[in-house]
Amino acid sequence: MASELWLEIDINRVGEELSTTARGGQNVQLPAHSLGARFSSERVRQFGEWVKRAAAKTASLTHSPPEDKPEGKALREAQELYQALFQPGLLEILHKLQGAAGSEPVLLRLNPQELELKAIPWEALCRPGSTLDFLGTSQEVLLARGVESTRFLQPREVKGAVRLLVVSPADEDAPARLRAKLHESIQSGELEWLEPLTGLRASKSFLQERLRLQPVPHILHFIGHGGLDEEGAPSLQMVSRAGESPGLKVELLALELMAAFRTDLRLVVLESCEGAQPGELVSAAELLARSGAAAVVAHLWPVKTDVARHCSTAFYRSITQAAAQRGDVARSLNDARRSILGHYDQSAEAFSPVLYLRGHESTLFDFKRRKVVPPSPPTQVKPAASTDPGVGALLELLQQPFSLLLGDHWSGTFETLHKLLREQLQEAPWTAPEHLPLSALAQRYALQSGEDELRLRFQEAVNRDVLPSMPLVEALAPWLGPGFHITLLRQPVLELALAARRPDVPLYVIQPSKLKERPLIRQHVAGKGWVPLAEPPASFDTKRDVVLVRLYRGYMPDPVFAPPLLTEDDFLRHVRELESVLPQTLADKILSTLANQPTLLLGMSLLSWDHRHLLQCLFHRALPGRSTVLLEPEDATGNAWYEGRGLPRGVGIQTVQAASSGLAGLLTGLRPGESS
Repeated sequence: MASELWLEIDINRVGEELSTTARGGQNVQLPAHSLGARFSSERVRQFGEWVKRAAAKTASLTHSPPEDKPEGKALREAQELYQALFQPGLLEILHKLQGAAGSEPVLLRLNPQELELKAIPWEALCRPGSTLDFLGTSQEVLLARGVESTRFLQPREVKGAVRLLVVSPADEDAPARLRAKLHESIQSGELEWLEPLTGLRASKSFLQERLRLQPVPHILHFIGHGGLDEEGAPSLQMVSRAGESPGLKVELLALELMAAFRTDLRLVVLESCEGAQPGELVSAAELLARSGAAAVVAHLWPVKTDVARHCSTAFYRSITQAAAQRGDVARSLNDARRSILGHYDQSAEAFSPVLYLRGHESTLFDFKRRKVVPPSPPTQVKPAASTDPGVGALLELLQQPFSLLLGDHWSGTFETLHKLLREQLQEAPWTAPEHLPLSALAQRYALQSGEDELRLRFQEAVNRDVLPSMPLVEALAPWLGPGFHITLLRQPVLELALAARRPDVPLYVIQPSKLKERPLIRQHVAGKGWVPLAEPPASFDTKRDVVLVRLYRGYMPDPVFAPPLLTEDDFLRHVRELESVLPQTLADKILSTLANQPTLLLGMSLLSWDHRHLLQCLFHRALPGRSTVLLEPEDATGNAWYEGRGLPRGVGIQTVQAASSGLAGLLTGLRPGESS
């Protein structure tokens, strides 16, 4: 029945006007009709330019922008073009098919017949009277672009994980960033991550050899540049090896993929890397679909790296999801577009990804007899580094430039202080639950007894000379590279571990003071210990110097104590923005470093308001790609971190849940630059 529930519309140019013909399942056939003189090919081209321009500015079409701006005109045109396309006769047929489909959406294939018409974002057409009901995000219509092909197509039965192979000739780090985002799907057993092809492995000859080997991927994901060769044929830019030209004709690739198309391979995704012109990949997408791929996804225009990664993540989660019991490519791309609209303030970038579909069935994978089996957890620490994707990704991160954000959410760290404060909060309304975060607990005590009493209780419970045992922090110290790192510990655990284990590197500690322009600064000098500096060095060398920033204050590594930040009011007053507590130049340098390399988060909790508040202050847009949070196995907040709940811009990060004792043992047994 599903194969009868489709509608197909050809879009042609007749003179200066556009004309459509339609046909569909259940013997539907409609004669040609014009979109009217108002919708000339030039006007439709201008509509496409307006949407493209809005996407380039990450602007929305949905917030009723002024009509004198391109995005304002684009929304009005999207509604009027929708109305012109779906004239009463066509709309009646669509409603009939939807009635027959019941709760299932109807597949709609649009077939623009000319190159100029293929560049139009038909996915951005919007139902009149709505500002969000776009064709490309609809729950009632699944949109695709059709291609002519006589090759037979049927869904591929998948009994386990959907296999994904990534090829990235120009950006060796791109697969790792994508894998980090897909960690949950990999860990659930819904997705199998095949060894990606990067560097010299992303050459034409190596790719051809890999495509002849098992296991055959279900999805091939290319990240890179496309273009036209000297003959005007679509090509992909690969890594050039001796005696090879870098260009790979898409027609040749299609021939190489033919055997895979006959077995497991169903979907090709073409994602432009930064600096590429993805519109040139659309012609490659259409050619691959005609040559045997069941479906190909490509981008009409450039989109930012984080948006492209978010799109791929949402798309793969949807198409591989076991709960959905369907591997529907059109439904999944609609889901991904809606996810972009939701996460990026309705940015028109959502209309860049387009789907080319061969045939009238968008279900690529048959999951009826599927049994999803999560990967077996490793029983020993060292094998975990090579078999567990999360731990493996962590080791990759540690061997590249990264920033550490060391939180204060550690078992046993403040147990004495917690117990002391709870004992003093025995009367209503100050009584406190046992697992209340420290900032909330300290706030209640300060409101009851005053801030001076709270500081006395802190010094009574937290001894400068008795440091908590933190084996993982000590094991991480040798892995910390030059740059800025943030510690929220109110005792100098990380500072002393670094001084002991990295005596060869210039080490600085900075702690905000009451005078913003005069923070407390210490430099560790071999043979002299901790030397006070009156002011920051003229310029920190982020390729040589290790700089620790103690945002929550407390005990410095030398016997100096500054009242720590403990209460929620402390964080409201003192951690609004980094430049509010440190000199502007220094704050800018720290924020720039944090924004341009991944962050490793350790000892952080989404259940602590001050931690969420700090993340918003430090990462105004989102945490950088490949950022990773380490959690204990029993921590139930892993999904929230991964999905971005409570994080800046709602963008999630990779989550690694492993016992800190096991990780400490693993890192202690390795030297930086090694992997197990």
